Amino acid sequence: MTGGGANLAGCADCEGRCCREYNVAVTVADVRRLASGMALHPREFVYLKEGKEEDNSDFRFRPGGPLYDLHLLHRPVTKGCVFLMEIAPGKARCGAYVHRPMVCATFPTALDQGSVGIREKTLCGGPDSWNLAAMDLVAYRRDIMRNRAAWREHLDLVERWNAEVDAGGRARTHEDLYEFILATDPGKDATGPGKDTEAVPAETASS
Repeated sequence: MTGGGANLAGCADCEGRCCREYNVAVTVADVRRLASGMALHPREFVYLKEGKEEDNSDFRFRPGGPLYDLHLLHRPVTKGCVFLMEIAPGKARCGAYVHRPMVCATFPTALDQGSVGIREKTLCGGPDSWNLAAMDLVAYRRDIMRNRAAWREHLDLVERWNAEVDAGGRARTHEDLYEFILATDPGKDATGPGKDTEAVPAETASS
């Protein structure tokens, strides 16, 4: 749920459904930005979900062990993202909007043959829910490219972390990973090709 003026038509009556029903995978850059901007420790807003190697899952905690991805936490009662603010019955807004993950910033758009378009079959209605003519497509394209660059950096850091785990011969903890994430240098905001956002399991409907 973005709620910005760039896609106001789709978010004006937002109930926060996308923030309740999607499991949002985040990058190391997203975690750093949220931790710094919201003055929170990663353990307060992300969790590690076991995945499968064939699904491009990320971090391992012991040599040859299972792989885990970083996901935004959901509140057990409301089922919403930990940053979702319930402002009135049937209305909700992002409490971390300025620092939100890049996949949230680009929602509901995707690049199709170089052009920004609306994703199909989103939880927040179809393509008619948004007016492309009223959206800042240049900003969306910029953010999509930044997200791709962030996933490229993310995968580089995953490779580095897993190599250290495998070489160390001992188990590491989630706290060790969070320290590693917070200690890494953000680097430059590259705009080269990275991991395609359409190929990243950043939003999956909750079961």
